[in-house]
Amino acid sequence: MKRWYALHTKPRKEYQVRDLLGSRGIETYLPVLKVTCKGHLRKRREKPFFARYVFARMDFTSVPLSSVNWAPGVTRVVSFGGQPAVVQDEVLQWLKDRLARIDSRDYYQGLPLRPGDRLRVKTGPLKDMEVIFERPLSSQDRAQVLIEMLGRLSACQIDLHCLERT
Repeated sequence: MKRWYALHTKPRKEYQVRDLLGSRGIETYLPVLKVTCKGHLRKRREKPFFARYVFARMDFTSVPLSSVNWAPGVTRVVSFGGQPAVVQDEVLQWLKDRLARIDSRDYYQGLPLRPGDRLRVKTGPLKDMEVIFERPLSSQDRAQVLIEMLGRLSACQIDLHCLERT
């Protein structure tokens, strides 16, 4: 019986694994977000929602586990207790529905950013300071944050890549 499984891939090999398994007749699903390209407000590209993961629908009685584990770009089939972990159809359907409704500008490091979220500055003159996320800016890679200075909250704009979750 065919079931869905999660495959862990090598870095930035999600598309390669999807295409390779597809060419072998294996149904795959690579969840993606449509993101705006840097400097191009109208140009959009796809970015994997789960970095280094692809879902594949297979029957391990007809497809040997070793042929998937050793496929180029695959690190391993996600397993628990030595058995490949089955991903329920309902979970993937929920994920597909959810991804169709979300705006990629509302996500950062795979998680939603909401006003009030606390972040830490990783680089620059504000390094190691804690900030409060206020809102995304029209530029995909920038946000307005609040920082406490001189006893009051001041708004400033910062590149998202300079921030990390606390």
